[in-house]
Amino acid sequence: MPDFGEDIELPWPRSGDEVFASADDWQMNANVNWGGGWGLYSVGYKEAGDLLVEDVAVNRGMADALVYPIVFSYRQYLELTLKDVLMKARRYYEIDKPFKNEHSLLLPWRPLRELLERRWPERPDELEAVEENLCQFDAVDSGSFAFRYATTKAGAPSLPEGMQHINLRNLSEVVARIGTFLESCATALDVEREAAE
Repeated sequence: MPDFGEDIELPWPRSGDEVFASADDWQMNANVNWGGGWGLYSVGYKEAGDLLVEDVAVNRGMADALVYPIVFSYRQYLELTLKDVLMKARRYYEIDKPFKNEHSLLLPWRPLRELLERRWPERPDELEAVEENLCQFDAVDSGSFAFRYATTKAGAPSLPEGMQHINLRNLSEVVARIGTFLESCATALDVEREAAE
């Protein structure tokens, strides 16, 4: 082991450390397994992405390193939100067959789009805009690996060769618009279903 000198204290593993412990500083204890469901997971990923983008904007640094967890967090938010809204739309239309739970954003989107078109046929522009953005995500990261790993399982670079820059502010704003639309659809479907019961 290298000798860093007595003046330098480094965090070092300790026997008896617990990874998933609660502690006396209650405000730092996150409540899990209480029934928050898909929505809470997706909100968490969106909030994480937003906080990291805000940190880059305020501190003017680390964009080149933080872009990976930012894009991963936003993509995970979109994936979970799509699946959550699809489940709500299927409940609304009393469709009881399972759907494929895979990582592509287009797999939940395509059946969801059909149900949303059925409910709101007058909104084709918004549906088309969402699809355009989801296609862009899927073209770069269809399996949710490109921003988690530098290379594919075969050893090739994960990101497309020509991709040079991603504006984090723009990414955050586009994801927010998609999310607002999807979450609004979910809320409307839930409200209408509850009113009909």
